[in-house]
Amino acid sequence: MTETKRSTIQTAIYACAISLIVFAGPVHANDAIAQKAQLDMQAKKITNAFATELKTTLMAAVAKGGLSAGVEVCQEQAPEIAKKYSSHGWQISRTSLKTRNSQNTPNIDEIAILQDFAKRLASGEPAKTVSYSNLNPQSGEYQFMKAIPTGQVCLACHGENISDDLQAKIKAHYPKDTATGFKLGELRGAFSFKYKTATQSSGKN
Repeated sequence: MTETKRSTIQTAIYACAISLIVFAGPVHANDAIAQKAQLDMQAKKITNAFATELKTTLMAAVAKGGLSAGVEVCQEQAPEIAKKYSSHGWQISRTSLKTRNSQNTPNIDEIAILQDFAKRLASGEPAKTVSYSNLNPQSGEYQFMKAIPTGQVCLACHGENISDDLQAKIKAHYPKDTATGFKLGELRGAFSFKYKTATQSSGKN
């Protein structure tokens, strides 16, 4: 084989390899985008179901037993409802910059997202669009957060003017409570979802 022919073949092989690398990149990127879009859709559906059941349960308790009964629902039934929807790989919780239940204290990443949510709400962005999601293709870890604005019904237990009796009830259930002083429309907290996708095999036996 002549040197010229060998060089031509090597050049062709090199060009083919480069084309495969360039082609592979967008395919993996598109796969990740499609996977994230699917997870976003699932997370939003679960959020709506979780929020609806939680609100329905809370309002029913308040209607029957007053605001004190609502505090008990938040302590006893809310975690159980979260567990109910934490299935098939999903881990669901609520968090806030000012928590009532210390077990819902946000981590560093959640704090940054919550601070961003607060700014977005303060700037006038509709609460229904204030969310965050991210999929790490390498680790397969997916995160979704959805803002919970302070509604009118929230102010009785989380606002600036809480009755003494209700305040005592809250302190009895939540000695480390910091979730008061909220104003209508402010960020109350967020639903926080985590999911672990299946990652590609490393090729090791």
